[in-house]
Amino acid sequence: GRTSGIYDPPRQIIEAIPGIQFVEMAENREMALCCGGGGDAEMADPELTAAVAKHRIQQVQETGGRVVISACQQCDRTLAEAARKNRIRIRAMDIVQVVWQAMQEQ
Repeated sequence: GRTSGIYDPPRQIIEAIPGIQFVEMAENREMALCCGGGGDAEMADPELTAAVAKHRIQQVQETGGRVVISACQQCDRTLAEAARKNRIRIRAMDIVQVVWQAMQEQ
């Protein structure tokens, strides 16, 4: 999203899935924060990555959502790990997983 400028199509897909209530995070689109793992940052500074990821998963928690959806595999992994380490009950999923799961339920 941040470098491609493509924001609406993924949101439209998510909003079209029955049973999903889309909630936008406070910092989104051009102002969205990195998950902390971009560019494999944890290889260079795992503590910084963990701190940034913790902040981001707490932002997800503030929305009241139970799932955070991304189109980035690194975000999925980094946010899932942050949720686990910080005992925050939020699931990170790739948008393709969400669509596939919805198709299986039809």
